Amino acid sequence: MRYFRRKIYEDLLEWKNKWAGRYALSIEGARRVGKSTIVEEMTWLL
Repeated sequence: MRYFRRKIYEDLLEWKNKWAGRYALSIEGARRVGKSTIVEEMTWLL
């Protein structure tokens, strides 16, 4: 499935490469903006 590329995507990749093994990530924001979708998409990269 193809998703809309979100602005936060590059920031999440940077976090994954630098901090994923050491720190937890908390994603907060308004309803229905794609928080869960971007996290699900990122799980394919792990």
